[in-house]
Amino acid sequence: MAVLATFCCFLGGAYTAQSQSIVGAWEVVAAERKSSPPQEMMGATVTLNADLSFSIERPQRNSWSGTYRVDAKAGTIDLAFRGRNLPRPHEGDVWEGIYRFSADGRLEINTAQGLEARPVDFLPGYDLTLMTLRRK
Repeated sequence: MAVLATFCCFLGGAYTAQSQSIVGAWEVVAAERKSSPPQEMMGATVTLNADLSFSIERPQRNSWSGTYRVDAKAGTIDLAFRGRNLPRPHEGDVWEGIYRFSADGRLEINTAQGLEARPVDFLPGYDLTLMTLRRK
């Protein structure tokens, strides 16, 4: 068991030191942002596919899709959006973010939505959205 804990698990290009994968369907159970207009994320389903594509299905709102890149060692994730969405994100917008797994297996992601640089901590801000996701 100790030997297994030493190695990282590789799944679809997304791996972590905790041997957990971000690949899969996740429900947003908490979201916080300190600016208007708010991007309603509670209850959204974020699907991160093994082919590095993603989709975000939001109740009563437009869905988003694109591709993502993850660096498990650095704990970073970048979401590159496709499509002509109104309001933002627009085609080519990239949300730079950080992620980590909590002890109970939930995924925490903090993303900058284009105005600020990649977050350095798990705190909400003017352009930073802190989300907690639970695997579906």
